[in-house]
Amino acid sequence: MIHPEDDLSTLEEARARLYKPGAAVPDPREPLAGRGERSLRHEWEEPADLAQYSQKGERHVRLAGMFFVGAFVFFLIALSGAGYLFYFEGNSVSVDKIAVSIQGPTTIAGGDTVPLSLTITNQNPVAIENAKLEVDFPEGSRNPSNVLSPYPRYTEDLGTLPAGATITRSVKAVVFGEAGQTALLPVSISYNTSGSNAVFEKKTSYVLAISSTPLSISVDTLSETVAGQPLTLNLTVRSNASVPLANVILTGTFPFGFSVTASSLPSTNGSFSLGTLAPGATKTVRLTGTLSGQQNDEKIFRFTVGTAVSERDPTLSVKYMTQDAAVKLSAPFIATSVSVNGDTSPTPIITPKEFQSVTVSYANTLATSITDAVIAVTITGGAVDYGSIRTTNGFYRSGDHTIVFSKDTDPALVSLAPGAAGIGTFTFTTLPPGALPPAPTITFAISVSGTRVGQTNVPEAVSSLVTKSVKVATVVALSSSSRHSSGPFETSGPIPPRADQATTYSIIWDIANYGNAVAGGKVSAVLPGYVSYVGKTAGNGSFAYNESSRTVTWSTGDLAQGGRAQGAFLVSLVPSSSQRGSAPQLTGAPSFSGYDRFAGTQVSANAAPVTTETVADPGYTSDNAVVQ
Repeated sequence: MIHPEDDLSTLEEARARLYKPGAAVPDPREPLAGRGERSLRHEWEEPADLAQYSQKGERHVRLAGMFFVGAFVFFLIALSGAGYLFYFEGNSVSVDKIAVSIQGPTTIAGGDTVPLSLTITNQNPVAIENAKLEVDFPEGSRNPSNVLSPYPRYTEDLGTLPAGATITRSVKAVVFGEAGQTALLPVSISYNTSGSNAVFEKKTSYVLAISSTPLSISVDTLSETVAGQPLTLNLTVRSNASVPLANVILTGTFPFGFSVTASSLPSTNGSFSLGTLAPGATKTVRLTGTLSGQQNDEKIFRFTVGTAVSERDPTLSVKYMTQDAAVKLSAPFIATSVSVNGDTSPTPIITPKEFQSVTVSYANTLATSITDAVIAVTITGGAVDYGSIRTTNGFYRSGDHTIVFSKDTDPALVSLAPGAAGIGTFTFTTLPPGALPPAPTITFAISVSGTRVGQTNVPEAVSSLVTKSVKVATVVALSSSSRHSSGPFETSGPIPPRADQATTYSIIWDIANYGNAVAGGKVSAVLPGYVSYVGKTAGNGSFAYNESSRTVTWSTGDLAQGGRAQGAFLVSLVPSSSQRGSAPQLTGAPSFSGYDRFAGTQVSANAAPVTTETVADPGYTSDNAVVQ
């Protein structure tokens, strides 16, 4: 038999009990235990329902711990590997362990061949691969095998360098530059390591100081001129090289408004061919022209010296030096010029302890008259004997060393009509060589002032100032003597000399430089036909003898200020019977020549011919010099 309640689900039974009338509602709150009925559960009494959860928790904790331990061990392994790579394997790519040593000159003259020795050492514990060496040279550098060929960079593949290997390479280049310039030569070494595509690069550099250029150029001209007035430029090219330089070219870039009216050398498109310059030789190009432009305009002249591609191709191939000259245009109302001893060049050269004559010329260049004109010339410089200054038509103001030409000394300066001109003169003496300062220069500052009358007859004060410099050249003294018993050589032969018998003599030349440094000094003299050059020499410098011209030449080298040099050589005299009773010459009159570096001019000196009169020998008497 099936009961109806069997069909009720558990939920329906619970609902029936809940809504049954009169059913008691159970209190979910448990009553507090009494004082004596409290009981505590012991820790070891674990409810059955919690035990299963405890077992599952233990499994989760055990798995997490194992994961943590594994992660920690992996971290230690990775850290150890990274440390090993950092402290050991990492050195194989360290550029700090590629050592580069560069040996070579630190100072050169422009145009010299620079030899460099590069030593490269691989201090890494592993080999480096695909090593490549590069050396960059300054702009304008040339191949030493062909000076006309540019040589901007040296490159070489070095291949593989084993650990600890050292290689050396020699690199040469012809480096150019201006005097005082510092040239930087970057050097780099790039390479790879085995198993890596990374490119490492070691960089360093080498510094060269350029002391001089093979060819130098100086421009001597006025710093100010008047538009339309003649302007002269003296361009001096000097060879500082130790060998002759061929196909020397001077090129000029002229400012707008300059017109050439005269030139000492023919030019082609502003280029002048100077040919071949010997060591120490100079050539001067004199240009004259006029400038047009506005007042206060500054005109820039630029000149470059170098060598041409070939004798037939005057194109400038190698540039040695560039020199600029700035000329400012002014509009003076009174044109003035100064000549020293008749020399009107921009920088005259004078000599020590000499009487100097100065002429100041002036002219009114305006279309109106100038009244109360004053021309004042102030002299400065340590080479002037100020007590010797004299003037005829001016007044010397000794307080500031100024010669003043005004209406008080020259009535013509009361009023200068348009185009009117005049002159003022004064004289002075330069100090002797021993009293001159280094690089002695005298400067004349010419100031002009006056009153210009305009078209409206309104007075207008005007003034201007120009300067002119004079250089004092050095003085070189040359002396010569002969000796027999006291010279630097062992001599032979009879004294007094006898006809048809040989007697040897020491010829002594002495040089003393009292002023500026002198370059390329030389002394030369011609031997008479009865005197032979033995070939023994002593002293400073070097000697040479030309058989065809019978000329003895002594190269003294450079002479510093106050420098001295002495040279000696041995000759043999075989007098003729026709010379009996005379003291024959042993050499002709010796002469000295050299280049004054400061004054920029040649200097010379002469001495008397040397005879058999050996006055410097002990016990000398005049009878000892006469041929018997």
